[in-house]
Amino acid sequence: MVRWGARLRRAVAASVLGLAVGSLVVLSGSQSAADTDTYISDFFCNVDINPASKMSPAGAKLLVRAAIPTKVYVGQPLEIKWTLGDSPFKAPGDFPQKARVIARGSAGISDYWSGVGTLDSMGETVLANALQKEGPLPLPTLTPGSYIVGKEGEIKVTPRDLTVQFLPPDSFPVVNDSVGEGKNPEIIYGPNPADWTRRADPQIDDFQKDVQAAKTLDATVKYTFTGTGAQFITERDDDMGKVEVVLQEEGKQKPSPAVTVDASKEEDGTTDVPANVKRTQQVLWNVSGLKYGSHTVTLTNKSADKYMLIDAFKVLREPKPELYTHVNDFNAICKPTKAETVTVKVEKTPTATPTTPAPTPTRTPTVTPSTVYTTVPPGSSTSTATPKPTLTVTATVTPTRATPTTPQVVVTPTGGAQTGEAPDEKSSGMGLIGGGTAMVLGSVLGGVALKRRRSAHARGRG
Repeated sequence: MVRWGARLRRAVAASVLGLAVGSLVVLSGSQSAADTDTYISDFFCNVDINPASKMSPAGAKLLVRAAIPTKVYVGQPLEIKWTLGDSPFKAPGDFPQKARVIARGSAGISDYWSGVGTLDSMGETVLANALQKEGPLPLPTLTPGSYIVGKEGEIKVTPRDLTVQFLPPDSFPVVNDSVGEGKNPEIIYGPNPADWTRRADPQIDDFQKDVQAAKTLDATVKYTFTGTGAQFITERDDDMGKVEVVLQEEGKQKPSPAVTVDASKEEDGTTDVPANVKRTQQVLWNVSGLKYGSHTVTLTNKSADKYMLIDAFKVLREPKPELYTHVNDFNAICKPTKAETVTVKVEKTPTATPTTPAPTPTRTPTVTPSTVYTTVPPGSSTSTATPKPTLTVTATVTPTRATPTTPQVVVTPTGGAQTGEAPDEKSSGMGLIGGGTAMVLGSVLGGVALKRRRSAHARGRG
């Protein structure tokens, strides 16, 4: 009985192993590819602008490709990938290195909410080399605009405009008061230029070691600069006086209200500069955040018997796109020859469906015990062999349904939106074949063991 029990246990174990192997074979869920519709069109630039922009020649044409997915799943981003062709744009002037070019592709999205929206793709490049007027102006690569969709439905996507903007380098050129031994012709000294004299002292740390000075009441200086701001650089000294500053911005009819600054005060505007102390290269007045253009600042000496000194002017060109949008020569608007709309379906994320093998029916092997016959001598008591109870072994295997742990991954087609994840590999059916083979072998071994045991009992009875 011990040998029979061991064989039976081995047979049952083989069957259990077959079921276990089969239950581990799980077919991966089907994956849905993110189909992509590639929108291709020529964009014509500045067709409605007159006069034509220096940056965008008349008839400038740009080939644009926009890759738009036609299906996305809830919780995933809707991305639009813009690819720009060869740049038709030209440098609007001579500029040192580190000028910037910004491009923005805009697509309208609608029918997903109770309104319309815009999905923008942006790009910016900083030019390492200096530019020559009408030289080639390269375009940046656009980063895809994306929007996480949160519900099922349909989204209408329509590529609209491509805007290109040029920003001058944010270097700050400094204009000195003098050129050589004479006055700088960019700066107008008045009302009588003879009231202004150049003072140069290598021991004093003025910009380029010189200044222009006037002690006449109402002596003036006028300087016109092109940029988004400027700084008036001078000295702070106890023999300096008050200066009135008036700014005339380009495009405005009236100048800004006059402000008065005092060069005899410290930077806080109230503390007197100590006697015999000279503070050089001081910013006495500044302005910033102007719309890029040609602006004029006028300075007037408002203290009798006090000096007004001009050391330098520093011009600002701040790298803020909003300060340049009005400059025709720095901007181009490109529109498609034909606006087409792509419908994007938003669906629920599909789930993986595992394949569960059918369980093996319960096997109940039954052993019928043999009756042992004993010869009883006369006068002895009779002993009857009592059969032992039938041994029933029930092997019930409940296969465990594997929980899919592999996330759904959108297969990225050529030209589609990049998700950064690779698709799952397809599962092989060889695992199922192996599991089934193990179960059959387990059953065969169990049957062989049972037949051998019965044969042994039969020989014992003979």
